[in-house]
Amino acid sequence: MQALVLTAPNEFSIQDIPEPSDLEPEEVICKVDTTFICGTDPHIIAGDFPGFWPKSFPFVPGHEWSGTVVETGTRAASLGWKEGDRVCAISHCGCGVCRNCMTGRYNLCLNYGYEDRGHRQYGHYTPGAYAELMKTSIKSVYQIPDDMDLEYSACVDPLSIALYTVKRSRLKPGEDILILGSGPQGLMALLCAKALGAGRIIMAGGGERLSKAEELGAITINYRETDVVKRVMELTNGLGAPRVLECAGTVDSIRQACLAASKGGVVSVIGIPHEDPLIPMKRVVLDEVEIIGDRANPNTAEEALSLLAADRVDLHPLMTHRFPLAEFGIALDIFNKRQDGAIKVAIKP
Repeated sequence: MQALVLTAPNEFSIQDIPEPSDLEPEEVICKVDTTFICGTDPHIIAGDFPGFWPKSFPFVPGHEWSGTVVETGTRAASLGWKEGDRVCAISHCGCGVCRNCMTGRYNLCLNYGYEDRGHRQYGHYTPGAYAELMKTSIKSVYQIPDDMDLEYSACVDPLSIALYTVKRSRLKPGEDILILGSGPQGLMALLCAKALGAGRIIMAGGGERLSKAEELGAITINYRETDVVKRVMELTNGLGAPRVLECAGTVDSIRQACLAASKGGVVSVIGIPHEDPLIPMKRVVLDEVEIIGDRANPNTAEEALSLLAADRVDLHPLMTHRFPLAEFGIALDIFNKRQDGAIKVAIKP
């Protein structure tokens, strides 16, 4: 089969590699329909996580995908999985037996990184979906409704991460929420916050993506032109935002999130900065500002699918580009440079 193969940091090509085989009982092989470029992918490709994502080369990345089952393992078949099932996927697959997995926190699996102990993270250190075929555990795939487009469902992974981030903020209907970062994750968080009944949605960001946020109903703040914290205080009569989502992952934005939160507010963080920020701890302690870290999307993929199926969330405005696998290099460049309004860029293996 054809696949995108990383051979070293920033070195990749489309190659013919062996099709996946040797199915374990709880695995399936799927024909990949769509794989979206995730914001993490450029970092994996650039080698920003040496020895971790991926552990070694050569490696096939890609984890926001959908496809059709073409082969099932024995236990997967006994559990009802069959050829022709249409599925979408997430990247995490916990071992299923450690304490964290047993309590539903498989995103924090205690056997993370050890495939021989049953853990996988597809497209990160386990082979991923920039390929014609994808082998995956049934713990990481979800059947999609018959009337849902496969390409559309390939966004369930990032959407369910955004949903998890919003839920972790403990948003209540009618409350103001501040979102820092107008990239794909921030825009999906905006859609989820709206679906869960947020009052005013304030978004700080920049460029064309900030204009998209305004189209989607947000009150926007251009961080390049305006003091974000000052403007948030103006909009909230000096109180700050009770719920804050940090989706930018920069040192400045994380600090702004802590300063723009209200007394007793919650800062839900999905962004990962390259360097650890200086947290205004005096403010965090004296005003009881909670900072909550979010990793991935434990147990929110089915909820995200339900929001899509019920048209409570519409991702079509974010799905901007499509390329065949052979043009991955062009697609990655457009995604990285945010050319032509690029937000979610699809690869079609």
